[in-house]
Amino acid sequence: MAVIASSFSTSSVSALIRDTDVDTTPELDVVPGGGAGNIQQVFIDNKANATDFYLYFWNQTHGMSFGSTAPHTVLFCPAGKSKHYVFPRSLVFGTAISFAGATNFAAGSFTPVDPSSNVAVGIYISA
Repeated sequence: MAVIASSFSTSSVSALIRDTDVDTTPELDVVPGGGAGNIQQVFIDNKANATDFYLYFWNQTHGMSFGSTAPHTVLFCPAGKSKHYVFPRSLVFGTAISFAGATNFAAGSFTPVDPSSNVAVGIYISA
């Protein structure tokens, strides 16, 4: 994966996390400096894939795994599309923001499947 964290000094967004190749390997504690953060917006670019994509978020710094650790939030992006989510009151992550993605979704135990082509995400965070 190629994760880039950019810090800002605006009143609404303090960081942009950009990952140009989201897959089933979790990116851990991505807030610059580590710790808590609030997600304001998420952009998912799944235009290069013929399968649906699910972006999983965990409110923890380590130890999460697909099928055994329930995610805090899951966002969906249809095959061949891009999707922009805006959270005016933000999604609050009191411990950390960690994420990963897969082309399959299941509530119970399952084996995640990597996208066949790169899926890019942008996560806008406020402190």
